[in-house]
Amino acid sequence: MSIKIVKVRREIHTGATPGTRYLNRVFRTGNAKLDDIASEIEQATTVSYSDVLAVLKALEITVSRHVLNGEGVKLGLLGAFLPGIKATAKTTLAQVDVSTIQRAYCRFYPSSHFKEKLDKATFEELNLDITGLQSYDAEYPDADKQDDIILSRKQIKEIRAKEKEAKEQNNA
Repeated sequence: MSIKIVKVRREIHTGATPGTRYLNRVFRTGNAKLDDIASEIEQATTVSYSDVLAVLKALEITVSRHVLNGEGVKLGLLGAFLPGIKATAKTTLAQVDVSTIQRAYCRFYPSSHFKEKLDKATFEELNLDITGLQSYDAEYPDADKQDDIILSRKQIKEIRAKEKEAKEQNNA
């Protein structure tokens, strides 16, 4: 089990050293859906799929309700969901009211146990061969690595769509 990564090129426009930069990004191969999680839990326990699904649905509703009421929700070894807001700063206290709130959000903070697992995560670099994609050596002859591939966001979306289509065909 490893986190899949790809190399991407980014244009940085702010800061002390703007310009083209390269970095690793997580390449998500999909999202685990509630039904998938319920099936995995059913197989790992003696609880039926419908009972697991009912509990997970109730958890969704309950966590949402508490966060919308301004309460944090701690889920043991998993972590905490904490509400927050983004607001505009004003020069006087009298100017601050509800209209200065730009948006509400919810952040997930992993527990220390989950953080330890994340610190030990392994990474797998994907070498995606895409027609027409330039590698380091063709585009950047000074580069040390000759077979690394740089992907744009559009290319990553195309790869995900192809993988999803292939997965659906295999499941059919």
